[in-house]
Amino acid sequence: MLDRIIDFISGLSNNLQGAFWLFMSVFAFTTMAALAKYLGNDFHAFQISFFRASFSLIVILPFLIKAGLSQGGINTKVPLLQIARGTISALGIMMGFYAIVNMPLADAQAIRFSSSLFVVPLAAIFLNEKVGLKRTIAALIGFLGVIIMLNPSGNYNVAAISALGAAIAFAGAAIFVKVVSKYDQPITLMFYSNVVSIPIMIIPAILVWVTPNFDQLILILIMAVCASIAHNFFIRAYAIGEASVIAPIDYVRLLASAAVDFLIFGIIFGINTLIGSSIIILSTLYIVRREAKIQKSKKQEFEQI
Repeated sequence: MLDRIIDFISGLSNNLQGAFWLFMSVFAFTTMAALAKYLGNDFHAFQISFFRASFSLIVILPFLIKAGLSQGGINTKVPLLQIARGTISALGIMMGFYAIVNMPLADAQAIRFSSSLFVVPLAAIFLNEKVGLKRTIAALIGFLGVIIMLNPSGNYNVAAISALGAAIAFAGAAIFVKVVSKYDQPITLMFYSNVVSIPIMIIPAILVWVTPNFDQLILILIMAVCASIAHNFFIRAYAIGEASVIAPIDYVRLLASAAVDFLIFGIIFGINTLIGSSIIILSTLYIVRREAKIQKSKKQEFEQI
C-alpha cells in the first residue's frame, strides 16, 4: 500500500510533489508545536528545547550511522560554518519554544513567518545580494505587520519579543543554509544543528530541570519525531517544487495553529493576529514571487548566451 502511494506521488509533477511534501510538513510542524505547548504545562521552554534537540538527534542517528563518514553523513567540508549555523539555530529554537509555550500558538507562528522578511536585509549585507526598491518596500510593509502583531500600543511582552528574536535567528540560519548547503547534504545539516544545540541548551535546561515520567517521555519522543519529519519534508518540498508556487501552502500552518489554539487550548484568534499575519503573508508572498521571476529571467538570459 505504501509503495503504491509513493509511486503515485512520484508520478506527479515536481510542483505537485513539492506541494504534497510541504502540506505534510505543515501538519508535522503543527503537531510538534502543539505537543511543545502542552508539555509547557510541566516543563520550562528551555528544557523542551533541549529534549527536542536530543531526541531529534536520536531519531536521525540510524541514517547517519548508515552513511558513516561519507557525503550525507557526519563529514562536513565547512565545520566552522556548521558550528555558527548550529549556534544561531539553537538560540532560535529556544526563543521559538519560549514563545510557543507562553503565547497563543497562532500568534507565535505568525510572528515566526516574518523570518523571510529579515532574510532580505541579511542577504544584502552578508551575501551581497542586490535588493531592489520594490523588494525593500514589501519588506518594510511586512515589518508593519510584525509591529501590529507585537501590539501597536507598545505593551510588548517577553513571549512576543522572543518570537521576534526567533524569527531573526532563523533568518540568520537561513543565510548560513544557503552557503552550507552547497557543500553538505540536508541530513548533515540536521546532524550538526542538533549536535551544536545540545551543549548550548543543556545548561539553561539543567537550571529548570524537571525529570519527566514515562508518559511524558513518550510525548517528548513523538514531538522529536514530528520535528525531524517536518524538517525533512520541508527540505524535500523546496528541493523539488518551485518556491513561488508552493510557498503559500506553508501558511496553512497558521490556520492549523489557530484550530489547535481553539480546539485544545480554548484560545480564540485575535484581531491583531489576523491583521498582522495577513500583512506579513502578503508581503512575503510578493517577495517570493518577485524573486522567482528574477531568477527565471536570469536563467533565460543565461540560456540565450
